[in-house]
Amino acid sequence: MDYISVLVWWLVILLFGLIGWPLAASLFPFLPDRGYTLARPVGLLLTGYILWLGASFRLLQNNPGGIIVALTVVAVTGLIWQRRQARPDDAPSLPAWLGQRWRYVLLVEALFAVTYLAWVYYKAHNPNIETAGGEKWMEIAFINGILRSQHFPPQDPWLSGFGISYYYFGYVLMAMVTQLTGIVSTEAFNLYIPTLLALTLTGAFGLMANLVNLYQNRLTAAIENLPAVATGLLAALFVGLLGNLIGVLEVLHKRGLLPPAFWIWLDIRDLKIPPAGPSASWIPDRFIWWWRGSRVLTDYNLAGHEQEVIDEFPFFSFLLGDVHPHVLALPFVLLVIALALHLLLRPVTPPEQPAAGGGIVDKIREILENSWRELLQASGGGFGFGLIAVAVGGLSFLNTWDFPIYLGVIGLALVVRYARSRPAWSDALLPALLGAAAIGLAGVLLYLPFYATFQSQARGILPNLWNPTRLPQFFVFFGPFLVAVTALLLALSARRGGWQKRLGWTLQLTVLGPLLLMLTALTGLLLSPAGRGYVEGLLSDPMVQQVIGSDTIGALLQASLARRLANPWTFLLLGGLLGWVLALAIGLAESAGQQHADGSRSRLVEQFVLILLVVGLALPLAVEFIYLRDNFGIRMNTIFKFYFQAWVLLALASAFAVYYVSVRARGAPRLLFQVVMALLVAGGLIYPVLATLNKANNFQDPATLNGIAWIAQNRPDDYAAIEWLRQNAPDNAIILEAPGSSYAAYQYTGRISALTGLPTLLGWGGHESQWRGNYDEPARREPEIDLLFNTLDPRQAQALLDKYHIKYVYVGALERERYSPQSLKKFANLMTVAFQQGDVIIYQR
Repeated sequence: MDYISVLVWWLVILLFGLIGWPLAASLFPFLPDRGYTLARPVGLLLTGYILWLGASFRLLQNNPGGIIVALTVVAVTGLIWQRRQARPDDAPSLPAWLGQRWRYVLLVEALFAVTYLAWVYYKAHNPNIETAGGEKWMEIAFINGILRSQHFPPQDPWLSGFGISYYYFGYVLMAMVTQLTGIVSTEAFNLYIPTLLALTLTGAFGLMANLVNLYQNRLTAAIENLPAVATGLLAALFVGLLGNLIGVLEVLHKRGLLPPAFWIWLDIRDLKIPPAGPSASWIPDRFIWWWRGSRVLTDYNLAGHEQEVIDEFPFFSFLLGDVHPHVLALPFVLLVIALALHLLLRPVTPPEQPAAGGGIVDKIREILENSWRELLQASGGGFGFGLIAVAVGGLSFLNTWDFPIYLGVIGLALVVRYARSRPAWSDALLPALLGAAAIGLAGVLLYLPFYATFQSQARGILPNLWNPTRLPQFFVFFGPFLVAVTALLLALSARRGGWQKRLGWTLQLTVLGPLLLMLTALTGLLLSPAGRGYVEGLLSDPMVQQVIGSDTIGALLQASLARRLANPWTFLLLGGLLGWVLALAIGLAESAGQQHADGSRSRLVEQFVLILLVVGLALPLAVEFIYLRDNFGIRMNTIFKFYFQAWVLLALASAFAVYYVSVRARGAPRLLFQVVMALLVAGGLIYPVLATLNKANNFQDPATLNGIAWIAQNRPDDYAAIEWLRQNAPDNAIILEAPGSSYAAYQYTGRISALTGLPTLLGWGGHESQWRGNYDEPARREPEIDLLFNTLDPRQAQALLDKYHIKYVYVGALERERYSPQSLKKFANLMTVAFQQGDVIIYQR
């Protein structure tokens, strides 16, 4: 393993943190730790944004020089803003803060370093960038495509002549660090996940340590404040390291301790097959058993056939090692959550009273002006508003699903903030809506070059008619958090009054509202021609007709109702918890407004945690009734995206719940809660421990960070050719290789373009369809690629080489398996041999 690369990478990430901290401290002057734990994400995000924007308008080049310019802009801007911005009266300067809180700084740096090094060790024993069981092939293709692009949008290595049509900002950030370190991409790839895990854990730690400090009305992030530190570490554990309860079930299943009827009732794929009998071992050894942790939920179509459901959680993603957008966005999700918290902390002044008289236009203008004034005050001025918009808008470019979710968190934070200066919380709804809309609009405008080239497979909203989530499976996934949240709500309800009178209508909203939403989606579906075609396609299936007894919409709705009545418990649990949370939140908002504009910090913290719960519970509740229509046609991807973010939000709220209940409860209730939580957390840790050992093969293999060392061992000719192309091929040279299938991925196709960044005519066509929302261009190219390889007519081949501006033709073992030797010989007459080793020939024009 290359220890120098590990150290250099860590130092460069530290550099981004040092450059980003003045801006972080200016963004978070009212946080006890002055935003220290968020300095690295701030530095990475803003440097990457300036680089991307400059390269999109050809003002900068995507190279180390352009990156240094962007870093310099961030550093200078941060120092200037830090000097000019007024900080709270009792807040020390940054050097003074460091002198006072150096122990806290050391703790944060130790947490980052230990996490980073531990996961580097894991990745060194599990380094392969391969096609099986993940999408690393796609991700390294994006990284290499960006590294070979001087300007943006970057070239798509799997569709020559086209830019990447994906939310690729996270790959820009990782490629940016890769360029500064000089580490080859296939080695740097295995440092991305350790870095993201370390950023996630330190971000969660800092957010929760700040919350506890604020709850205690402390304005300093003191290492001596053990409750804050312990709760921060618990938040890091819950967000990034805890597993779901599938580990407990895997161990029990392996041991054969529970009756067959239990496993059949639980109905989790693989586990629903009862064990053959008692076993002497507790350790699961089924092939890639750890994969089942991300497939806890089981859906069925109307014909009774299983449908794939993805329910990843953060640790699974870090274990799998795919550098996918939902993982790349995690540190920046925590950054936006912290920004939402900070909106609550800035002092509030009452809004200006509307002037008497005037027309409707004057009234609207006055409302907008007052709303803008309040938003600037909440943001710390125009520059602060701009930075918040960059961070919130950046989520769309990082992982588009996150943008509306966390814009919602921001909007709810504004509601709570504005309610403090108004007689009724409902008076805060309009200005909060306008403020959130302004941030959202600015976030879109700041990333317009991305939207100009982005295509999506999303095609509207579908109602989830017949797949309610079974409560036992839901508890396996979210169990520890559900217990913690329930205990927190009980403790808050006992301490805060005034919520009971609102519970009736909030429960109606959260129980009947989702049903209304589903019916609205169904109505829209039936009214549109495409929707009617979708429903008619379902009803025309003979197997569906056999199940529902007819081919009518009425029979379909009747079957849907029967399924929902058979499994209503997850919906009722989520609807009940959400209604309870809303009643408490509204009660707290009203009492805060009646008492004082600023409110106590402890009350603000409680309100903020309730905001996390509102969104964290609404996400899994929503997917019980609606989902996004995409190429898959089922709710698989919506559950994946919504559950992942619900995990983050509920994990943070649950960490605070452990602290809050432990402080507020007394006697037997507190002891019972702590024992139950300890058992559930211990159960959640079984999966991370056993899965890590299993996936790393008990750390028995030689350690290396070279992600394609397996190709060097198993396909040495390909490996040598890849290295030659890396060193000799121009950045924009187009290479022809065997394409992937239109209906499948995870093959050893597209390997040369992916591992060199050189664009090919077509890589994984199925993924191109997902990214672009259609298969038009791949469908046009597939027959011409086959013709180019198969034709014996040199003039026909030459015309196609010219049409697609092909510089290299790659003939390796894969091409020889797929195409005839006679047809491949023609390239020797049309081109010169640039590289030859074993079965591999690279022809060049």
